[in-house]
Amino acid sequence: MALPRSYETEAEFPHAGFALLSGSSLAADPPLEPAAIGDLLHLLAEVGRGDLGVGRIYEGHVNALLLIRAYGSEAQNAAVRNAAAEGAWLGVWNTDAPGKPLTENDDVLSGAKNFASGVDGLTRAIVTVPDEAGRKMLLMPLADAPVDRSWWDPMGMRGSGSHVVDFTGLKIEDAHRLGQPGDYTREPWFSGGAIRFAAVQTGGLHAVFDVARDHLLRTDRASDPYQAQRLARMGLHVDAAHGWLARGAEAWSAAAADPDDAAKARRLVATANAVRSAVEAAALAVLEEAERAVGAAGFNRPHPLERLVRDLRTYLRQPNPDGALRNLGDAIAAGDWLPGEGA
Repeated sequence: MALPRSYETEAEFPHAGFALLSGSSLAADPPLEPAAIGDLLHLLAEVGRGDLGVGRIYEGHVNALLLIRAYGSEAQNAAVRNAAAEGAWLGVWNTDAPGKPLTENDDVLSGAKNFASGVDGLTRAIVTVPDEAGRKMLLMPLADAPVDRSWWDPMGMRGSGSHVVDFTGLKIEDAHRLGQPGDYTREPWFSGGAIRFAAVQTGGLHAVFDVARDHLLRTDRASDPYQAQRLARMGLHVDAAHGWLARGAEAWSAAAADPDDAAKARRLVATANAVRSAVEAAALAVLEEAERAVGAAGFNRPHPLERLVRDLRTYLRQPNPDGALRNLGDAIAAGDWLPGEGA
């Protein structure tokens, strides 16, 4: 999916990319059925391949639609579908601002969320607040929430605009409450959802491969035997990452088809941990190969590899990668997940 990139607007919400997405059914009607999870992951990969910032924000929109579909009322689902059909975009923000956690008291919010990706282009976001029975979800409008943009100044993914949003004083209406306490972190869907950001990352590493290959062809260096080996290794890593997405889709569909099967639920969680770990390793390998293949030219603006390297290396830093790999090891030891076995 060809999405526009610009250094001049790199730190701004990617309006041009989302205008392309709005011109299709991808805002209101992405493939959300469990049986279509493979199509959804392919879509996320293609969006990420076009622009990682757009992919990051779009994955949040998809996550919001999935949560509302699973736990929302008929009225909430209808309202969100209608809003999305008219161009509204949503997000999901769980991380509290340090020293200012989001809480509620007498139907009034206090506190803030940081890493609030996409806030400059979203109309609503699902935010979480603590409860004795588990974190609660609120589907909050964003028009009246102040945004602190001074904090977000990263190396890459600048356009994702993961700012700090202060909800202090905003009143919670009944229509804002989504599902029950604990729904947000309900397994296996909470951990299993990592396959979605891994799909966007796969698109990013595929884009790095595309740019490196184009550079070698344009400079007539692809026939060099060492560069040919780099192309081969990158191609293997890209194809392997897409293969891991297929395994993730298979495990998700199997768990969704039999939600009472604890073994399939455990397998989905373990597979998601495997997918994110394998995709991260593939991305780091492709980045290394591409940087060596292109050389210093790839670190100089406006070469497209320069921004891709910054964006992908930043987006790979998802929470708790060590814990994901440790949990996969535990699942292997317990026999819940073994290499070569299907869902």
